[in-house]
Amino acid sequence: REAESFKEQGNAYYAKKDYNEAYNYYTKAIDTCPNNASYYGNRAATLMMLGRFREALGDAQQSVRLDDRFVRGHLREGKCHLSLGNAMAASRCFQRVLELDHKNTQAQQELKNASTVLEYEKIAEVDFEKRDFRKVVFCMDRALEFAPACHRFKILKAECLALLGRYPEAQSVA
Repeated sequence: REAESFKEQGNAYYAKKDYNEAYNYYTKAIDTCPNNASYYGNRAATLMMLGRFREALGDAQQSVRLDDRFVRGHLREGKCHLSLGNAMAASRCFQRVLELDHKNTQAQQELKNASTVLEYEKIAEVDFEKRDFRKVVFCMDRALEFAPACHRFKILKAECLALLGRYPEAQSVA
């Protein structure tokens, strides 16, 4: 009962967009009852809102370890993987959601987003070999729309900007 009370307080702060306080209450709920998948799922959502995708990924993964049928846990895990630039792992998570709920429109859309990122990665790889650095920058910009926390994409973009002689932009991205 105490853990549920903490979760509800966390939900209230989350609804008010006070993600730091929501995080604190979800953590208290987890400390009180560490085997509840939804508490980890809620904390993962909060961490995602705070832009802390690596930590959120850990919580999302814990939520689905505790309950493999927890759809929102798989969705959040996929979104974290995608935000961090791991589109293959993200695709696997979204496919798992569709196994559990084949009509899940969010998973269908996120699966398309993941394949878009994979496509931009492939194009960028080919264009980098061709030394078409402008096109690589374009591809990385598009990929970063779906994977804003991906260091690899940012570094590749910065490298290509430097190779194009656009040093201030390269420095800013790096």
